[in-house]
Order: sequence, then structure tokens, then C-alpha cells
Amino acid sequence: MTTLHGKGSVLYMSPGTGAAVKITEAADWTIDVDFDKDPDPALGDTWETRLKGLLRFTGSFAGNFDDAQDDLWDATVATTVSKFYLYPDSGTATRYYYGNIWPQVSVAGGVAGKETFTVAFEGDGQLAKNPA
Repeated sequence: MTTLHGKGSVLYMSPGTGAAVKITEAADWTIDVDFDKDPDPALGDTWETRLKGLLRFTGSFAGNFDDAQDDLWDATVATTVSKFYLYPDSGTATRYYYGNIWPQVSVAGGVAGKETFTVAFEGDGQLAKNPA
């Protein structure tokens, strides 16, 4: 097992259609996996039990705003899902997470600091891992 440093991560995303491209200036990312937990009570039970339901994933990525890259904007206004590929260690090209997402972009800036972007996303279907 290897401990990874975040500086080696790389993110690719399709702008709705077409090939996935590297998201330049990306600096932070999260992926969150969740699922439904439905109560499963029966007469006479003393303790509550639950059933695991549908899985889902959400997440975000953020970084320095690059006004020369339109891919985040194009993905946000697209009418189709975007594909994403996250490599936690760019030196290991065979290990990555991938799936379809609906991204929402936010750009911020001001006189007190650099301009940044944030993308929050919801998954559409399975979050997969290579190798599985």
C-alpha cells in the first residue's frame, strides 16, 4: 500500500460530448459515495434494522480559474452527461475512478485574491474504479 500526495492527481472531463480533456489548474477534489438506508421493522423487534438501498455519488473539484479553457462551461450547459476520470496518482495510469456526472460550475474572484472555480457534481449511474 502506498500513501499518495495530492499533488500527483489529475482530472479529465468531457465537455458534454467528445473526448475527455485534462482540466487545467484543478487543485482539489472530492468524491462522496452514499446510499439509501431504509428501515426494516417487524412486529416484536426491539432494535431497528435497515436495508441498504440505491448507491449514489457526488463530489466536487476546484482550482485556479483558467479563462482559456471553456470545457467546464461547456459541460455545465450541455444537455448530456459529462464523463470524468480521476487519477489519484498520475504516475499510475491504470488506476483511476470514472463515471458520468452532471456538473455545476461556479467562478469567483475579486480584488483581494486570485480567481477560482468550483465544480459540484452529481453522478449519473455507477461510479467505477479501474482496476475494479
